[in-house]
Parts: sequence; structure tokens; C-alpha cells
Amino acid sequence: MICAKTLCQECATQWDGIWHCAGCLGTLRRAKVERSSVLSWLGVLTVSALLLVAGARLMVWTAAVIAGLF
Repeated sequence: MICAKTLCQECATQWDGIWHCAGCLGTLRRAKVERSSVLSWLGVLTVSALLLVAGARLMVWTAAVIAGLF
């Protein structure tokens, strides 16, 4: 808890595995997490490009191994 008050079972609310009083829970719910959408999209595009390249290389390698068997 943020305020370190003593709580009874009826007053406490569990959120993300931690017990909170009503005041602390209200503060946490109002807290706004700002994320950069540009950085998020760049991360998604980077991971997607890496997976595409890795998949293409795996397919080429697999085709070469299979062609060598026949």
C-alpha cells in the first residue's frame, strides 16, 4: 500500500496482487501512464521485420536441405 494504513478485510481491495485502501486505489486508477506511440510502432515494425527475415532464411535453408536429400 502507498499510505501504509491498517485495513480490515472489508475495507481492502486487491489490485495487481496488492491490497489497497479506497484512497490509494483511487489514486492508482487515476494515474495515467503515457507511452510514446511512435516508439511502440517502431518496436512492432522492427520485431515484425526481424521475424520476416528469420522466417525467409529458415524456408530457404529448409528447401536447400530437402533438395540435397533428393
